[in-house]
Amino acid sequence: MIAPKLDKRQTTAVASLPAVKADMKDPETLTFILLPSELLVEILRHLDGRSILRCSSVCRQLNRVIDSSAELQYHIELALDCMLDGPPSTVTVLERLEQLRTLRRAWTLFEWKKEVRVPMPGFCHAYELVGGVFAKTSSSGSIHHNQSGSRKFVSSWLPSSSDTGYTLARDDIGISTRDFAIDPSQDLIAFVQSDDDFVNNSNYTAVHIRTISSNAKHPEASSPILRTLTPSIMTSAFIQIVDDVIGMMFWMELDNPRITIWNWKTGQILVDRDGDDLPTHINDFCFISNRAYMITRGIDGGSIQVFTFGENEIIHVATLSLPLLKSRHFVHCAIHTGPFVARCLPNTPFWTNQEERMYVLSVDYIQMDPHIPRARPKFFLFFKNSTPLRYIRKYREQGETSPFEVPWEEWGPHESRMLHHQVPYQWLRYVHGYRVVFPLLSSSMQVMDFNVRKTKRHVFPPQPDSKASVEVIDYPTIIFSDCLFPGPIETNLPYRVCQRDELEGFSGVMIDEQRLVGLKSPSFADGDMKDLHVFAF
Repeated sequence: MIAPKLDKRQTTAVASLPAVKADMKDPETLTFILLPSELLVEILRHLDGRSILRCSSVCRQLNRVIDSSAELQYHIELALDCMLDGPPSTVTVLERLEQLRTLRRAWTLFEWKKEVRVPMPGFCHAYELVGGVFAKTSSSGSIHHNQSGSRKFVSSWLPSSSDTGYTLARDDIGISTRDFAIDPSQDLIAFVQSDDDFVNNSNYTAVHIRTISSNAKHPEASSPILRTLTPSIMTSAFIQIVDDVIGMMFWMELDNPRITIWNWKTGQILVDRDGDDLPTHINDFCFISNRAYMITRGIDGGSIQVFTFGENEIIHVATLSLPLLKSRHFVHCAIHTGPFVARCLPNTPFWTNQEERMYVLSVDYIQMDPHIPRARPKFFLFFKNSTPLRYIRKYREQGETSPFEVPWEEWGPHESRMLHHQVPYQWLRYVHGYRVVFPLLSSSMQVMDFNVRKTKRHVFPPQPDSKASVEVIDYPTIIFSDCLFPGPIETNLPYRVCQRDELEGFSGVMIDEQRLVGLKSPSFADGDMKDLHVFAF
C-alpha cells in the first residue's frame, strides 16, 4: 500500500448459543453419559469449540468432564476468541490455553506488557504490516522528479511481549517498485514494478514474486513474474495477497479502473476486468477470501457488490445497498480490512481465523444538485465478514442464477455500526480480526473490538491502577441528517471501545494480533519515518 502524499432507547442482546435439551431417560443418552471420562473427552475433542460449549449445558456430568479437560477448554476458548490452533510443537495444550487466556485478558483490559521503539529512519514510499512484520520500500537517497519507484526494502519482525524482534534491510532489490504486498507465513512478497524500469512506455504491468528472506524467486511460483497488458501508464495501484492468489486494482491515465487476480503459484489469470467488463462508478476493491471479493460503487446511494470467482467464471452473488438518500448524491466508498495470511506463523501457538474479520467502509457523500449547499457528510460503516459470506452460502445452497438485491433495511441496522467520520486515517492496516483502530478529533486513538461476548470467560475485574478506559457499546447509534437521509439511520452491531492516554499524538496507529504500532510523524514519500512505537500485548 502506498504511503499517503447517543440515544439509549433499547439494548441489543449479544448473540448467545442456544441451550441443548437432552432426554436423560433415553437409553442412548444414558449410555453416552455413563462412558468413562477419557472416552468422552476423546469423542468431544473431534467437535468444534462452539459445539463443545453447547454440550457442556446438556447435564452436570458432561459439564464436569468438559471443565476438567484442558484440551476441550482450549477448543472452546479458541472459538470464543475467533482463533485457530497452530501446528504441533513442544508447547503443550495447557501452555497454549494459558497463553490464549493471557492474551485475551490483556486486550480486554487494554493493558499492554511493554512498549518498544523500533528505528525505521528514512523515506517511506510503500508499506505493509502483516503477521507481525512491518515492511517498507524507499529510495536509497533523495527522490528525483523523474523517479516514481523505490529500490530499497526494509522488513522488521516486530518485538512481542516475549521476543525482541529483528530487522532485515536491502539497499537494492534489483527493480524499481511502485507498491508491494507480503505474506510472512509463506515467506512471500509481491513487488509491483514501477514505470521507471520500463522503456518506451511498455504496455504491460509486471508483478515480481519473491521470498522475503532471500529476495529470490519464490520456489512455489511457476514463473518469477506475473504480467497483464495495460494500454496506458498506470497512475495508482493497490495489491493484496490471499493464500494462493494475488489481486490488484489499478487505474491508468486514459482508462477506468481495472481488477486483475492471478493464481501466483500457477501464473494463471483468474480475473481480468476493465472498464468494459466492470460496473460503472467503482470506488474500491477488497477480498473476502481467496475465491471471493467485494467492490464498492458510488451510484444510486452507494452499494457493496459481492462476487465469487474461479478458473472459468466470475459470479455476481449479491448487491448490498447503503441507506436510501433524500436527494442526488455521488457516494465515494473506500473499503478496508486486515491482511490475510495463509497459515499459522512459525513458533506461534494459535492464530486468527481468517474468516473472522471486520470491514471498514469510509463513506463520503457529495451533493450533485448545484442549487443545494455542497456539504459533504462523511461516515464510517463497520460490518463483519459473516455478512457477505452468508449471501455466498445462500446463493450456492439455493442454486441461484441472479444476484440477491439486498436493501439496507435487511442487513444494515443489525449487522453494522455507522459512526460519524471524525478524522481520516493517515495509515492503513488499522484492522485486524474483529479489532479496529479508530482516530478521534482529540488527536487520540481508540480500539473498537467487535467480538463482544458476555461470558464469565470474558469478564475480568478492572485493576485499581489501570490506565485504560473500557466500555461496551450495546445500544443503538442513531444518525440524524435531514439533508441526507429521509429518516434517522439506526445501527446496532455491539462493540467494546478501549482508550488510553498513551495513544495521543500519533499520526496513525496500526494493529495486529499481538500489538499496536504507533507512528508519531506523518510519513510521505519524501519524509522521515523515524521510529515505530510498538505496544506489545
